[in-house]
Amino acid sequence: MTTSTTRPLSVTVISWFFILWAVLLTIPKAFVLIDRETRDLTLAFAEMASEQGFLQVPVWFQLSHAFIGVPVIIVSGLGLLKGRLWALVTLVLWMVGSVSLSLAVTGLSFSAVLKLGTAGFVVVILTRPRPLAFVSSHRPDKN
Repeated sequence: MTTSTTRPLSVTVISWFFILWAVLLTIPKAFVLIDRETRDLTLAFAEMASEQGFLQVPVWFQLSHAFIGVPVIIVSGLGLLKGRLWALVTLVLWMVGSVSLSLAVTGLSFSAVLKLGTAGFVVVILTRPRPLAFVSSHRPDKN
């Protein structure tokens, strides 16, 4: 595998997409905690969506997963910008977990299929030779 010291555009775009996505999705998640009406609507939606799902996953677990995901995604995105392999692995594992949870909760809903397609696309792009060479060449012991 050839090493690359320049960051591929695909890594930059995907990293910033996930960083901004995590930051922007913090706002509606915060409203779930702050606003009673939003919380009631979220609980009603989660109950309705879970009727199609394979597992009954408690809403508190889903919300915890969502809030824990924000720093995980941001740190992974920043690490990926720096070319860290652990960031790539963490982001891919988090996406697998999120898609699995979504499929378990809502079944084959439009949202779950959209998440599955996005995750698949991102994994394919990030596991191409140039992005892999970029993260492989930036080990902490080399800097």
